Amino acid sequence: MTITHATIRAAGPADVEHILAEYREAVRNLPPEESANLLWRPYQEFRGAVENGLFFVIENASGDFMAGAGVFDFADPGEKELGMCYVKQAWRGYGLQALLLRVRVCAATLGQVQDKGAGKHAATDYAALITGVKPANAHSAANTSELGFQPLATPSPALFMACAFCRTPPAPDSGRNCCCDFFALADAGRRQVIEKTLQMENWSRTRNGHQLIVALKVRHLLDLDFRTTLQDVVDELRGDELRLEAEPVGGIMEMKSDGEARGRT
Repeated sequence: MTITHATIRAAGPADVEHILAEYREAVRNLPPEESANLLWRPYQEFRGAVENGLFFVIENASGDFMAGAGVFDFADPGEKELGMCYVKQAWRGYGLQALLLRVRVCAATLGQVQDKGAGKHAATDYAALITGVKPANAHSAANTSELGFQPLATPSPALFMACAFCRTPPAPDSGRNCCCDFFALADAGRRQVIEKTLQMENWSRTRNGHQLIVALKVRHLLDLDFRTTLQDVVDELRGDELRLEAEPVGGIMEMKSDGEARGRT
């Protein structure tokens, strides 16, 4: 068995042109049906993700690009989009898209946790984490569904802003506003993704007698304070799940002084 060692890390400003060159090459050289799945972003959004430490690359020991993806902010802090995922053809089948999704969920969540000064049990409304997938891209749709993303019935207008830069817009008579279907990560999915990612020491997959081992060189997963904060998020979301499970249908049950239960809607 042959083994390739790789690293996932946050991209820096010095990586911008190299990453863009990889994406441009993919658009030029991939078959049209494959390059159509590479969803481009405006340059300023891409650079903003890099500067915010929210664009991640996977590269081999020689520094060659293998895959990349980012988290993109909107004017509304209540939403973030996970997008611009690209895995080079030679490295497909090793679960790198799923790894990039996991890392981005953790990083995006860390960017919106409550201030510790607000109290340990203060509620946090986490921004919705949304991703767009072309209907024909069954593999990506399966990856997002497996991690707990659910169809988003009413996408916000901000999600359509990038459509102006789309290379494969829907046909005028298709009845679609966008060539993508949108999915949002449910709270239970967020909790499970973060919890399982915190347990990972590396990412290892084997395909056709070849093993790929990806070292996690991501500060969001290595820094002790960040890990503690992510574990706090897991505990909070699990507590929310348990409270919801304990609530009877129709309202929260209270006990009157005589022991009779009554509902509060």
